Amino acid sequence: MRLYLDTNIIPGWFKKMMQKERKGEEFKIPRVIKFVTSQKEFDLILSDLTKVEITRYLISEWGCDPKFAEKTWNDFMQSFDITYIRGEIDIDDLLSIVQNVPTKKKTLVNLLHLQIAKRYNLWFLTGEEKLADKYEEYYRKIITYKELRQRFS
Repeated sequence: MRLYLDTNIIPGWFKKMMQKERKGEEFKIPRVIKFVTSQKEFDLILSDLTKVEITRYLISEWGCDPKFAEKTWNDFMQSFDITYIRGEIDIDDLLSIVQNVPTKKKTLVNLLHLQIAKRYNLWFLTGEEKLADKYEEYYRKIITYKELRQRFS
């Protein structure tokens, strides 16, 4: 199963890493990361859009410098053998979605990720429970972490 990970699936790893770096706390891999990386049938995929979001998080919320943010991103990607893709956005397609489905501003980034998953025909793994229901006419291969656990536990 080729899984494109929504950014909301991975920030716990970066938070734990920063708590270890800054506060000396013990580093534990978050359960969600442990689960998705332990399943041999999952091919995990992230995009440049995810990298932008995580880099913003590390610099803006933790005060990291860009080199450290880049190193931390690379460490994460290499630790779990995650495939990296370039996201391509179709603005006309995005416009069509928001014209047909009332969409909150904070959901726009999710729609960008959803569009990337659709373009590459990937399952979109998200923590947003209502996303699948609301946008299933646009793309049906949306699965929540809860549903994934139920299917593969």
